[in-house]
Amino acid sequence: MNLDDLVFDAVSLAELPLKAAEVTKSVKAQAGRAATPKAVAAALETLRAASRLNRIQAGKTMLFTTQSLESATASILRSLIAAAKQPPQAAKLRTKLPTSLQTHFETALTGLVAQGAAFVLPGAKRLVYAQRPKPSALLDKARQRALQKILDELNAAREVPVTVADFAAWLDGETPDVMAAATCGAEPLLVVPDEAVLRVWYEQDRQRSSTLMVPIPRTFEKYSAWAEERGGIADSQALRNLMEGLYNTGRILLEPCERPQDLPEHERAMLVRMSLGPPGYSWCWIA
Repeated sequence: MNLDDLVFDAVSLAELPLKAAEVTKSVKAQAGRAATPKAVAAALETLRAASRLNRIQAGKTMLFTTQSLESATASILRSLIAAAKQPPQAAKLRTKLPTSLQTHFETALTGLVAQGAAFVLPGAKRLVYAQRPKPSALLDKARQRALQKILDELNAAREVPVTVADFAAWLDGETPDVMAAATCGAEPLLVVPDEAVLRVWYEQDRQRSSTLMVPIPRTFEKYSAWAEERGGIADSQALRNLMEGLYNTGRILLEPCERPQDLPEHERAMLVRMSLGPPGYSWCWIA
C-alpha cells in the first residue's frame, strides 16, 4: 500500500477532519520514514486534487476529510456540543466553526436534533444541549425563588401545600398517575414527605394553635391528604421514623404523652420514642 492510500485510509477513518500533522502521526507506524511531513502534505494535495478529500481552511490551519462539508460541519458540531461544560448559545457555537463551514451551521444543527444528538432550547439565546434536558433542570436559582414566592401565595388557599420539588416532579412527569394505577389495579405507592414539606405543614397548623406544639396526629392528617393527592398512601410508621430521626438529630422538640394507653390505637401508632420518659405526642421545630 503506497503513502497516498495510507493517508486516505487515515483520513477516512477519522470521525473529525484532521490536520496534516495528525495525518502524519497516524500513518507513521505503517509508512515509516516515508511519512515525512512534506511527503504527507504532497499526498494530501494529490488526493484533494483528485476530489477524494475535502480541504477546510480553519484560520491558518488546513483540515482534511473525506466527508462532505455538510457532514464535516455536523461532526465538528457534535464534538463541540459534547465537550461543552455548559450548554452554549447557538450563535456562539456557530462562530467556533471554521469560516467556510459556518454557512452549513443551521442545516447541520437541524440534522443533529433530528438524530437526537442535540437539543435546542427555544428562546433568544437558543441554548444547545447534547440531549433533551429534564424540564426541572431549567429551573435555575432565580426561577426557583420566583416560583417559591408564587407557591407561597397559592399554598395559603390549599389544604395540602405544593413545594418546588413537587412542581419539578410534575414538570418531569414523575408524579404518580392515579387513574393509571386504578385502571391496572396496581398497588398505590408509599410516599414520604421531606423536611421542607413538614415545615410547611407545621407553619399552617402553628397559625391555628395557641402553642408552639402541634399534635403528631394532626400532622398525619395532612400527610394522608398529601399522599392521596399524589396517588400514593401514607404510613404512620414512615412518619414516626422521619420524626424520630429529626428528634435524634436535634431538629425538633417533642412533648410527651403522659397516658398513651388512653389514646386510640391509630394515634398510639404515631407516638415517637423519646430518650427518656413517655413517647412524644406533639412536636415543634427547634429555632
